[in-house]
Amino acid sequence: MHNIIYFWSIKLCYTFGCFKSSDTQVCLTMDGDEVFYANFKNGSLIWDSKIPTAFHVPYAYSQALYSQRQCRDFVHDDWKQHKTIMNTKAPPEIIIYPRDEVMKEEDNSLICLIKKFFPPSIKIKWTKNDIEVKVEDPFIKCLPNPDGTFYVFSHLDFVPEDGDIYSCSVEHEALTEPLTKLWEVQTDEPSNGPDVFCGLGLSLGVIGVVAGAFLYVKGRQYQSTQNSAG
Repeated sequence: MHNIIYFWSIKLCYTFGCFKSSDTQVCLTMDGDEVFYANFKNGSLIWDSKIPTAFHVPYAYSQALYSQRQCRDFVHDDWKQHKTIMNTKAPPEIIIYPRDEVMKEEDNSLICLIKKFFPPSIKIKWTKNDIEVKVEDPFIKCLPNPDGTFYVFSHLDFVPEDGDIYSCSVEHEALTEPLTKLWEVQTDEPSNGPDVFCGLGLSLGVIGVVAGAFLYVKGRQYQSTQNSAG
């Protein structure tokens, strides 16, 4: 579910996803870049490191808890009546590319972009020459697309050596078998990745003002709901 607000040409999207397991995922993005997500296990919001602590609005987590309660009510009361929601699945697509131009024995990172999948529970595995390389669990970094699907980036640091073969594989409930993309090290010619740009792309001051204004609106809505309930 999405709440979208536009400030000038800036798009803020507050998203919460409800799942059959009663788990809830809540995040705020700005122009597709993550501002924060809710970690309900730890009872806190995880803010992007680019956001100054002065802009970490205290009542934002209360709004996330309210969204969690909405999800639980929806799953309990309405989920079984909407079989199309229960059965909706979209298989992921994979793009793999290096962060920088590939130079022999120079530190680099491989980026695996997994996109257009639903639901946002996914397993990612990296290998080097058919040997698995462990990476962080990507679940909490899944971000929403406007169409309700999700995407996630996975990164693997590596030192290029001619002939090494890396793979990024994903397992998802919309797939009958793991989906894998291969990437072979070639240091004799530049390697250009697709035009995927990460980063907020705005000054921290603008980020704070816009995100703060959005959360203020959500906080007023939350307080109004609480007062009505009282």
